[in-house]
Order: sequence, then structure tokens, then C-alpha cells
Amino acid sequence: MGQPAPDRWWRRGRDQAQAAAREASGRAAQALIELDRVQTEAADGVRMLAAVDGGRALQQAEAAWQPVSEQANQAVAAYMSAVSAADLDSDPEEPVARHATDAFRASADQLGHAVVAIRRFLERTGPQLQHARNAHAVVPDRVYAAKVAVTAAAGVVDRARAQGFQAREATALLELARQALSRLDAGMAALGLQRMLDNAARASQLAEQARVDAESLGGRAEAIATRITSTRTFLQAATSQLDAVPATLSELRRSYVYPSFADLEDLASTASRGLGQVHSDLDRAAALARPEEQRWGEAEQAIRSARTTIEAATHAARAVRERLVALREVEQDTAEPLRQARRVVRDAQRFLLAGADRPSPQHVSRLDALGVQLDTAPDRLAARNRPDYWAYLTELRTVTESARAVVDAVRQSRAPA
Repeated sequence: MGQPAPDRWWRRGRDQAQAAAREASGRAAQALIELDRVQTEAADGVRMLAAVDGGRALQQAEAAWQPVSEQANQAVAAYMSAVSAADLDSDPEEPVARHATDAFRASADQLGHAVVAIRRFLERTGPQLQHARNAHAVVPDRVYAAKVAVTAAAGVVDRARAQGFQAREATALLELARQALSRLDAGMAALGLQRMLDNAARASQLAEQARVDAESLGGRAEAIATRITSTRTFLQAATSQLDAVPATLSELRRSYVYPSFADLEDLASTASRGLGQVHSDLDRAAALARPEEQRWGEAEQAIRSARTTIEAATHAARAVRERLVALREVEQDTAEPLRQARRVVRDAQRFLLAGADRPSPQHVSRLDALGVQLDTAPDRLAARNRPDYWAYLTELRTVTESARAVVDAVRQSRAPA
């Protein structure tokens, strides 16, 4: 049986010093590993925040991180100096080992303080950094979703072409989607977070539009034909209404002063010219929708333009007709619209006084002024040989709208905060 190694008493102090130095070196190495972990976490968080928010939150985080990062770098430098000062694997002399022990212990303390400083920084800026991390986390999913959308749209467009459709609009949209998707290849470092998300969203949106457009091609020609037919019917009705406008304008000219209908003459003539263009728009839409053309997007735009013009003509005809009716009614009874306006002003005054708080002097004086304006409004009719009934009605309508505006303002002021 072997004998235990003899106690080398002559180098006991040297061995103990080396053991203490290795133990201190191990603790410092562990502290360095922990510092590297938290420093990387914090630095990555600040970089992510820079990609998400370039405003005040980033400025505050960077200002707080700079001294903490510098403290960590100094601690790492001190550790590296301790490592360089002594090679513990080369059987150093006792003084050298003791000096290494002190250096490593001081380095471990310095590294530990740096770790504490970084953790405090993370606690202070945690919500902002977590928001940045969450934003970065969605990028891969958004990019993947964009790729899936483009692939799916391409399949639908290919099937539409196989069925004999030209699919111009869908093809153009798909190409734009592919361009947006290709820009994502530059990566986060080149584009930044927001541009990555924007390009992914644009690629998905354009791909979806291409898919919907391609899927709609089957029933699109029939739908456009139906819309052209219904628009022609709408045109006939508008033309009939507009045909009655000259006689109505003639009646307005004979019976009332020029300012009562001056604004309608240009409106009616413009509407008449517009209806002439509608026929051309509808013929163009029909030509664009033919099988050899299949320019359905342009055809639909021509139909929309035609319907907008028809609606304007219908509005013009209705305005002329309603103007004559309104002038005849006020001519027969000038007091009734005045009574209606006065009722609105009085209701506003009652509402103003019904509140628990004292009414605003500004609102009170405004309603009083409107009441005075109503008292003097009939005088303007009596002052003319041929009264301007439309100006009279316009003034009463202005008073009514002003009174209602006061009520709305009072309601807002009384609403709970």
C-alpha cells in the first residue's frame, strides 16, 4: 500500500498562495461571465430601442447606459490586467501569487459592482426595452406572413391566366408585392425595424389585393355589363329630371329677383354638359370590358366617373326644383319660416338658462343678438319692390344654425370631463 505524499513544508506558503490565487481567479472569471451576460442583454436592448423609438425614450436610455457601459468596460479591463499579470499555471513565486490573489479579488469586486449597475439600469429602463424586444419579435412572423401571402397570390394569378384571363391588374399588384418582399432581404441592420415592418405589411397588402382581383375575374365581365345597363337607366332618369330645369328656371326668372336663382344657372348648365360626357364614358367602359381587352379596372373607373356625373346632374335638377318650391312657400307665408327660426332661438335660450351653472355671458349675448336679427329680418323684405325671398330664407337659416351651434357649445361645456 502506497504512502501519502510527504508534506513539502518548505513550499507550504507558496502552495497556499497559489491555491488562493486560483480560487480568486475562478470567482473573477464567474463574475466576468455574469457581466458579459447582462451587458449583452442591456446593449442589445438599447440597440433594439434605437430601431423602434428615435425620440426622448431612446435619448434617456442612451444617456443612462453610457456611464454604466463604461463602468463595465473598465471592470473587464481590470480583469484582463489581472490575468496578464500572473500565469498561475507556471508555478509562480509566493509574492507573485499573493499579488495575483489581490488583483483577482479586486477585479471580482469591480465586476460585481458593474453587474449591479447594469441590473439597476435594466430595472429603470425595463418597460422601454421590453417594448423594443416585443416589436423586434414580431418581425420574423410578419416577414413569413408576407412570403406566404405573395406565394398564395401568385398561385391564384397563375390559375386565372390558365383559364384565359389576362389578369393585368392582378399581375401588376403581384409584381409590386414581390418588390416590397425583396427589399426585406436587406435585413434589419440595413432597413431598421419600422421599414422592415412597413415593407412586410405592404407586401402582404398588395398580395391580398392581387389575390382578390384575380379571384374576381370570373364574374367581373358580367358584373360590369350589369353596372353599365343600370347606369344607362340612371342616366335616362337624370336626363328626364334635367329636361324640366329650363322651364323651372324660366319661372324663377319671371317671378323672383336675380339673386334668388343666380347660383343655379351655372349649376344647371354644367350638369347638362356633363351628361353629354356620360354617354362617352359608358361606351368606353363597354369597349374596355370586351373579351379581347379585359381592361376591367379602367372600365370600372369609367363607370364610376359616369355615375358621379349623373349624381351631380340629379342634384342640380333637384336643387332648382326645390328652390322654386321654397320661394313659393315663403312668398305665400313669410311669417312661418320666421316663427320656426324664432322657436329654435327661444329653445336655445331656455336650454341655456336651465343649467345649474350661471350661463356664459358670451352665449347669452350671442342668442340675444340672434333674436334682434330675427326682429329686423322682415324689414328687409319690405324695403324692396321685389323682395329677395332667398336672401331672407338664407338669413333665417343662418340664425337657426348659429343658435344650434350655441346649444352644442353649451352641451360640451356641461359634459363631464
